[in-house]
Amino acid sequence: MSFYKLTSGILIPAFGYDGKLQGMQIMLDVPLKNKDDPPEKEGAKYIWFSSSSKKDGSGSGSPVHLIGDPHARVVYVIEGLLKADISHCLTGRTFAAIAGANNTEPLDSLFGLLAQGGTEEIVETHDMDKYSNQMTMNGALKIYQMARSRGMNCRRLTWNPNYKGFDDWQLSLRRESRRKKEIDKFTFKEKYLCGLCEMAHIEDCTEQWHRMDDNGVSLTGYLGLTKEEYAVFLRGGRDALCALLEPQRRKQRFTLYQLELDEQKAIPFAFKGISALKKSGCEQPPAAMYRLMWSSGFYCPAEQDDDAFLRRLFADCMERLPAGARGRPMAPSDVVELERDGRRTYYYVSDKGEMVQVKFSPLLAKKAAQDGGSLS
Repeated sequence: MSFYKLTSGILIPAFGYDGKLQGMQIMLDVPLKNKDDPPEKEGAKYIWFSSSSKKDGSGSGSPVHLIGDPHARVVYVIEGLLKADISHCLTGRTFAAIAGANNTEPLDSLFGLLAQGGTEEIVETHDMDKYSNQMTMNGALKIYQMARSRGMNCRRLTWNPNYKGFDDWQLSLRRESRRKKEIDKFTFKEKYLCGLCEMAHIEDCTEQWHRMDDNGVSLTGYLGLTKEEYAVFLRGGRDALCALLEPQRRKQRFTLYQLELDEQKAIPFAFKGISALKKSGCEQPPAAMYRLMWSSGFYCPAEQDDDAFLRRLFADCMERLPAGARGRPMAPSDVVELERDGRRTYYYVSDKGEMVQVKFSPLLAKKAAQDGGSLS
């Protein structure tokens, strides 16, 4: 076999139901592009290894890749061979991988073997762009039809939409929470003004300071209090300090609206930024496509502006919503309503948590779901 600079890359094996090597993909070092492609177009990242151009050569056949127990009761179907391997390593579950979202035809014969071997359920695990890309959505629907034709149940798996792929999401669950580290660095006063602790927490902070090695930080500085505030605390205790700090914070009311997802029809801007919304032909988020998911309020410093509050809200809610809250983790395409001094403003969650002020008609949005409205 000959490799050239144009096709150099990593070989990714595709194994069949019998555990034998069926073919290989090449994950290219440099994506392939046609000479007439526009600069912004992404090139092909994967090509099948084949020898069809050689004498007595063979084509790839685009086989399905199976990793894990072929007799598993539940088998997950995913797009991408490498993604299947990573997902199997992270979860231990069985994955069947196709090379493209619409390359579903090779699945039919595999499903027949799986059904005979004891598999009862197929779980469609395509990337979250299945909600915004109709071709991907159509490929997912074909998986349902094939599985049911073989007598197996089929369901869709969805997850935190801030992560495109199942493997990305699983990797995020294994990383230590950066947000918790950030909050741990807050002083007592910062935590109290944000509603992250009660006044009694000042005793724990004081005890922690006493146990620390001498690093030149005074107790007043460690608590985040001014000299006047600390003096009031020494004279009057927690109640006196509470009376001094309470006017320095306020409770910011907010409401979260999220798209009502369709299992058959993709929404072009689902989980995408403001540019995708406008590209879809919408100048403003179409409220009729949204559902009210969660209304609540967080404490914040009294003078904190909307931008700072929204950044904190997204940071707190992008991995999961608080216990009891309806909806999925906060992500692009969500709309947040802020209520302050009798005035309501609306913000569209765009790329990387950027908030863009928009117009929104809450009366057109669907009412809160009774079942919680969360993604499975």
